[in-house]
Amino acid sequence: MLDRVDFVRESIEFLHDFIIKSIQKHAENYGVTAPQLRVIFEVWVNKPISIKQLTERLRMTQSTVSDIVDRLTAKGILMKTPNPNDKRSVDITVTDTFLEQVNKGDLEPLNKLLREALQQLQPEEQEAVEKGMRILVTAAKEKMESEGMDTLDSFDVLFVPKGNREK
Repeated sequence: MLDRVDFVRESIEFLHDFIIKSIQKHAENYGVTAPQLRVIFEVWVNKPISIKQLTERLRMTQSTVSDIVDRLTAKGILMKTPNPNDKRSVDITVTDTFLEQVNKGDLEPLNKLLREALQQLQPEEQEAVEKGMRILVTAAKEKMESEGMDTLDSFDVLFVPKGNREK
């Protein structure tokens, strides 16, 4: 039997794989490949970001990332702008057009898969999963902050204030 830390880590890895496989399955519906979706996601979460930063985060070669960014720029999904602090570098961001598509519900296939998985549970189990995820994500954010790491402020909606947690 796994200890708690191993169980949580392996559970997160399983859920990550589930999401990646779901993304791969639906990527062609959006006219992009799974690696392109990974780049889009990293740019979206870490906007603006440089090619070098993308390369480090995605653990891909610089030429691969550069090629993917060029293709996504040609499709109107990403945009390159000169970095005001370093003229040799460009900042990569998602385009307003792409953001509008996302806001119209283009993530629905993934949401549908997760919704269907949650529907396998009883309502009280669904609530327990949501509560546990909020608590774990909040603890991870606090750990990031205590170690001086950049946090993902765009996900602040997920966090439970310290005083509101049940022990």
